[in-house]
Amino acid sequence: MKLHSKFFSVMGLVFMLGGSSLLAAEQSAKEILDKAYAYVGGMDKYAFKAVVLDDDLEDGKVTREKYRHDVSVKVDRPDKLRVDTKGTVKERSSILNDGVFTMIDYGFGYYSQLKTPKSIDTALDSIFEMYGIRAPLAQLVYSDMHQRFKFSKSKNFGVVSVDGIACNYVAFADALVEVHIWITTGDKPLIKAYKVIDMQEKEHPNISTRITWDFQATISDKDFVVALPKDFAPISVLPVEE
Repeated sequence: MKLHSKFFSVMGLVFMLGGSSLLAAEQSAKEILDKAYAYVGGMDKYAFKAVVLDDDLEDGKVTREKYRHDVSVKVDRPDKLRVDTKGTVKERSSILNDGVFTMIDYGFGYYSQLKTPKSIDTALDSIFEMYGIRAPLAQLVYSDMHQRFKFSKSKNFGVVSVDGIACNYVAFADALVEVHIWITTGDKPLIKAYKVIDMQEKEHPNISTRITWDFQATISDKDFVVALPKDFAPISVLPVEE
């Protein structure tokens, strides 16, 4: 299963991991991230919003344009998840409720429904592996992401300010991607921003994401009830061919 997303970089630091080794000082980068993932994984109910900016490619070259999507996420463990996305190329709702995954595409006027395992973690695994459906924000939804995130290189750049908030700036890399993550300091470590850089493409396109955590959000069972538009057509989702 591929869970690589694409992260938020700082000029001059983007490609500094290329020649780094996994030294003792760099181990703390993973410790910082593990604590953030363990913290969010331990919450039963939570909500956040994300602004995702994705590089546009034309003939293999990065253009000045970026695709923007605004995403709203609600989580109610163990079996309820809602993701609403609206932006340049997508207007979609994805809802997981008690073992049924529903995807509604408002732009194309269709919906699909799949039977899945009940828990969020196993349901996402099933959707990704069987159908190849991608969920870039899944790392903020899994309860055990701290056990899944594995990279060969890492670095802790120290504490920086993001929107006036003190954040630990850590980065990770392998042959495929370079990942930069900003995590709030203190006893409530939350991912504030991240960026993933595609190292396979010559121009290194990237997707950057900023997160706003909403601890005042009201989360109820009604949020996960599926309301299908009457004129939308059902479609089948075929498994990925091996």
